[in-house]
This record gives sequence, C-alpha cells and structure tokens, in this order.
Amino acid sequence: MQQNGRARRPFCHHRLTTGQRAPCGQRRAGSYFRTDPTRSNPRETASMSPKPSSADRRLFSQLRSEMDRMTASERVIANFLLTNRQAVPFETANSLAAKLAISAATVGRFCRRLGYRNFRELKSAFKFDVAVAPWPIGEGLRSMLQTGSGEPALQRDLDLTIAGIIEVYRRAETREWQDIVAHLAHCSTLHIVGFQTERGLAAHFASFLQYVRPRVRVADLATGSFSEVLLDGTDKDCVVIVETRRYSRQAQLLARHCRQRGLPLVMITDKYCHWASEYTPHILALPTESGIFWGTTVPIHAALALLVNGVVLALGDRVEQRLAHVSDLYQEFVGHVGKPARGQRKKGGDIEP
Repeated sequence: MQQNGRARRPFCHHRLTTGQRAPCGQRRAGSYFRTDPTRSNPRETASMSPKPSSADRRLFSQLRSEMDRMTASERVIANFLLTNRQAVPFETANSLAAKLAISAATVGRFCRRLGYRNFRELKSAFKFDVAVAPWPIGEGLRSMLQTGSGEPALQRDLDLTIAGIIEVYRRAETREWQDIVAHLAHCSTLHIVGFQTERGLAAHFASFLQYVRPRVRVADLATGSFSEVLLDGTDKDCVVIVETRRYSRQAQLLARHCRQRGLPLVMITDKYCHWASEYTPHILALPTESGIFWGTTVPIHAALALLVNGVVLALGDRVEQRLAHVSDLYQEFVGHVGKPARGQRKKGGDIEP
C-alpha cells in the first residue's frame, strides 16, 4: 500500500508485553497476544474511546501528560481510565483494584495524586452520558447523521472492535472463563435463551453446541412460561442467557427464577448490565462499544466461538464420535452439495427416492 509516495506497512493492533508490535497474523508462543496495561498510546486510546466533553478533556490530558512520571501501578490505572471510560461509572475502588490486580490503597493514592479525595470524587469528574440503548439518540444521533460514516468513523469502529476482540481472548485465559466452560461442557441439559436481537446470537451458539454435545435446548419464548427450563430443569443443568441493553424484562425475570430454583446460570452480556451479579457469579460482561450506529456484537461472536472451542477441548474424543453420528444422520435425511441423501439418485435431472 502506498501513502505519500512511501510504502505503508500493514498496521497491527496487537502489542506484546515487551512493547514491540507483532507481525499481523502471528501469535506469541504459549499465549494469546496481550496488551501491556502499563503502556498507552494517546493517539490509539483517544480513537478507541467515546468523545469527551471539554470538562473530561482536562482530566484525560492530565492523565496522558503525567503518564511517564507514574509508577507501574499508576499507569495501569490511568490506562484503564483512558480506554474504558464508559465502564468507569460502574466501578468502585475495590472492584477496580481487584480487576487490575493492585491494592485499593494504590487506587486511593492515585486519586489523591490527581487532586481528588477518593475514587468516587474522581469518577464525578467524568461527565458521562451512559445511554440506555445500544444506538445514539438525540444530539449523538444528529451528529452521526451530519458527519456520516466516513473513514474516521470506520477507523474508530475498527479500533474499538479489535480492542474488544483482544479483550475477549485475554478473558479466555482466566479461571472465570474456564469455570463457565466446565458448566457448558458437563451439565446434564444446557438451556440457551436470547431476547430481542440477541435471539440470533443464542440460536447461533446453540446450533454449534448441538453438534458437539447432547441435550442442548433453545428455550421457547412463545410459551411465555419457560416451563421447560424452570419446571423440568435441575441443579445438574445450566441456563445461558444472552442479552444486551436495552434489557428485556423477561431476561431479568428468568435470571431471578433461576437463582430462586437453584439452576446454574451463565450471563453473556455487555458491560452495562448492573443486575446480572445479583443472580449469578458466572458473567461474561463483554465490550459492545462501536463507532457506527449499532453497538457491536463482534466481541460477543468471538466469545461464543471460543466457548464452543473450550467445550470441544473439555469433551475430547466424545466430540468426534458425536460429529460422525450427526454427519451420518444429515447425509441420510438431507445430503450435501454434490452428494444426494442416501436412497436418492439423479435421473433425468430429478432426484428420486
């Protein structure tokens, strides 16, 4: 690719822990690519975050200008604030400390360094407009319609999407993720349910899992009772709810009933879902921020694919046996392109039994 008469190297968003860029398409041995939380590229972090107000901009400028003089732990906090602005209102000093593997006292010292008494006061400096819908409304929508979806918007969306996928792959290495995979692989019956636009995500997830393990069910929303889940389910089963904002009332109600009846529950949702933790410890709160009209579901798709892969690895040889049986049945009833179903043959262009 040429730019200003010079060859332009493909840009790779993956940064190794050494701070060196890795060639696109390659993988560091023994691990997924990891972003270095102690390093921050102001140009990149600005493009991957919501546009700040003038009040926010002063705080962001302060964080960037002091980054080089911060300790390693302080840089971790600063980088989180710069690249996860929409998640900040939902954090406390303790939750942030646990997430970043530092102490709550370190979070407090960081806030006082910036001139705030505590983390709560620092949060108040962020002028957030946390939307209740995964699309822009009001002034945000008018601004998008005026500016269109040109290269800057698409580049920002690409940056956000890649950052979201990287976050998902990092989550796939955690103990929390492995606990969820164990539930999906070894439960007796797996009930999967999605609401609104997430119904497609849930059906997609269930279809793949039905190939690799038995007793995978997509909950029937039409019945209006979820009786096959709540009445027939046991504590040996597992329920998966796939839901993002604006959250269906049914999703929260089903989660509440699962907790009351002792049914293991996995929530696959976005980072704004403040109620999921009331009903289960098994939560994948995934990034959905985008630079275009709809909130992105690409990181959720990536997470679902990795969860299926985890189930395959957990079940081992049994997966191959089941796949062979499923393939035989499909060939018996339907057949593949170029290979009609058994018992059928072509004659004069027609297929006959």
